[in-house]
Amino acid sequence: MKKESQLEYRSEFLNDVTVVVVFNEDPLYSQVEGFFEQYGFGFMFPGQNIMIIDGEVLVGEPDGKDILKFIEAHEVTHILLGHDGPRNEKDEIEADLGAYLLLQDKGYNKPIEILLKHFKKRHGVDFNEIMLKDIESRIYENTNNWRPI
Repeated sequence: MKKESQLEYRSEFLNDVTVVVVFNEDPLYSQVEGFFEQYGFGFMFPGQNIMIIDGEVLVGEPDGKDILKFIEAHEVTHILLGHDGPRNEKDEIEADLGAYLLLQDKGYNKPIEILLKHFKKRHGVDFNEIMLKDIESRIYENTNNWRPI
């Protein structure tokens, strides 16, 4: 992915969320860098519909745009499932499962491949489509702009 100072767009998974990808040239990066260390590649800005994503993890990656879509879908799932507490493994696995569903709904196969490739390493368990059922119904309950598959 080409390095810029900042990239901003509306999430296609949840239209009222603005996605901001920041790179280390952006003055904002130094202000949020500690949050990346604490929360991972992306997080929601407290009290706002703004998602901040660490653009540095995308630099030089041939699959940077696909990694970005995965991170965006993962963070949107946290919103849709009402995850607002401290980071925990249950919420993280649910966010990956929801990301799978959101990506599948939009036809994003490459980001799904990336998610599946890293699923066991991230969560210590193998991915199984049976795990999607509970997440699918909960996402559907929490939004009217996404439909179950």
